[in-house]
Amino acid sequence: MLRILRHYNDKFLSKWLVLVMDIFIVAFAFVVATTIRFNLEFTYIQPALFKYHLFLIVAVKVMVFIALETNVGIIRHTSLDDTKQILKASLFSTLTLLAVSNLKVLTGSDFFSIPVSILLIDFFVSVFGLVTSRIVIKNIFESIAGTFKSNHKVIIFGAGRLGIMTKNALSGTSKNLYKILFFVDENPQKVGKTIEGIKVLSKEEAKEVIANVKYDNVEMIFAIQSISSVRKREITEDFLEMGVPLRVVPPMEQWMNGELNPSQIANVSIEDLLERSPIQINNRLVKGFMEGKRILITGAAGSIGSEIVRQVLNFHPSEVVLLDQAESALYDLESELTRLVGVRKLNSKLLFEVGSVTDLKQMDKLFRKVSPQVIFHAAAYKHVPLMEANPYKAVEVNSLGTAGMADLAVKHKVERFVLVSTDKAVNPTNVMGASKRLAEIYVQSLNSDNHVETRFVTTRFGNVLGSNGSVIPLFKKQIEKGGPVTVTDKNIIRYFMTIPEACQLVLEAGTMGKGGEIYVFDMGVPVRILDLAEKMIKLSGFEPYKQINIEFTGLRPGEKLFEELLSDEESTIPTHHAKIMAAKVKAYRIEEVRKSMSELKEQLGVLSNQEIVQYLKDMIPEYVSNNSPFESLDHLPVSSNGEVHS
Repeated sequence: MLRILRHYNDKFLSKWLVLVMDIFIVAFAFVVATTIRFNLEFTYIQPALFKYHLFLIVAVKVMVFIALETNVGIIRHTSLDDTKQILKASLFSTLTLLAVSNLKVLTGSDFFSIPVSILLIDFFVSVFGLVTSRIVIKNIFESIAGTFKSNHKVIIFGAGRLGIMTKNALSGTSKNLYKILFFVDENPQKVGKTIEGIKVLSKEEAKEVIANVKYDNVEMIFAIQSISSVRKREITEDFLEMGVPLRVVPPMEQWMNGELNPSQIANVSIEDLLERSPIQINNRLVKGFMEGKRILITGAAGSIGSEIVRQVLNFHPSEVVLLDQAESALYDLESELTRLVGVRKLNSKLLFEVGSVTDLKQMDKLFRKVSPQVIFHAAAYKHVPLMEANPYKAVEVNSLGTAGMADLAVKHKVERFVLVSTDKAVNPTNVMGASKRLAEIYVQSLNSDNHVETRFVTTRFGNVLGSNGSVIPLFKKQIEKGGPVTVTDKNIIRYFMTIPEACQLVLEAGTMGKGGEIYVFDMGVPVRILDLAEKMIKLSGFEPYKQINIEFTGLRPGEKLFEELLSDEESTIPTHHAKIMAAKVKAYRIEEVRKSMSELKEQLGVLSNQEIVQYLKDMIPEYVSNNSPFESLDHLPVSSNGEVHS
């Protein structure tokens, strides 16, 4: 039996079968209306005349039903709109029959003359029959379907228009049967009332019900969008603590064909639970700077670089050159952007280049080919443990690669060079951070050269949610596999921002920078990674430590418990944007930096890892290794000529 039900689960009644059903209903309704008119005395009914009237009633109504398509709706999804359509068709049919009845004046025949009283009774009886039949069939289907479908219990937060639309979308799905338990709303005028038979509770009442009733497979759906992110986070965390997973209805502009599909209702993202409101950057001035420019983006296939590309395209540059050494990732981005440009009919020319910023001959050729006016330099190695084991590559790409691109920018008179840096460059404790700090020092020092026309700007921000290699994708994979979720230390904290926020900062800096600045973000309160892991587990519908375990693996080489955006010797000055600050950093003379970088470049191929790291420590006195094999170098005396004495 279950097999038969499952087979016919997605089968629908033919529109012609529905029409036949409606014919029987209107025919029966006319019989009922006629008998009611004559007080149930059948002796007053003339069979010879009645059959013509019955045929006329059925013929007119069938033609109207077909014209207005009352039979094409899916009965199991009958809604108020279907009822309105039936009322409209029945009213039009009755008016037509009233008009036909007046033909007796012209023909003198009773065959077309149906008493007005019968037509009025027939109108109400037929409407009742047509609507009731659909409701009965709908309820029968839902009752039968409920015997084998998964019964998801749902609480809808928001009893407004969006909440009601969400309820109707869930009730109308044929794939899963959702049981709407109740609405939750913070409007006291709605609390205590019912909407389409479903009660509206306050948040506190809902929490009390959930605490007292042990629901299985219950979830809450956010169906309200006029709410601050701070308030949304508070509500989300309240219910997560009770073990209720949450999902959210997407904005209406993202609905398919203007209708909400339950499959579009997504899990609440961890971005919604940041310890601050998302930062919005005013890009009004960016368009004037970017429009019509030739723009080169290095590391374009990475998570930051690719988002910079997407945002830059909004400002209509004449040409965007996308450079990356990762062929597959660049191909994927090319496929995405080619479709995007076609759909949005953008006029920007896209050029995809496979290459490394360390290949200066190829880069010089590229500069001569495209003559970039603005460069966003996002190419870098960023994984701390890997760079701790490979100082050569960290320095080659992050430091010397950046210096080489900066020199080419000067040579080819590029207007603006924006370096994407990291908070790990502040008081670095690892090779990656030190290599990025050295890159900062070089590009900043170029601004002290009066002969340099290019303006160099640095942006420095914290961890990016969802970027390649960040904790968010790692935690997601671990949760999908059933755990455990691995956290290095229970006390480790980080600043976080979303990828769009990070890229908005880069674009804003490119616009506002005059040269030599290092811009930092007001990133609010740092987030404890352990709290982040626990919230992600709860958002996935599991209970931390019971269903999904959390294990502590210890700090990785070069890692520290907290990151800083400024060193002890740095301070900030405000900018025109309240969330962006310019760091006042130590100035370096370009002659000294160039000499040191030139020596490093010449000797890099023969230096050991220890010698490379010692060079970084000599150049960056605040670089003190942490949880690293290079900690021993911090205690070695250094002579005046820079030689290390063991």
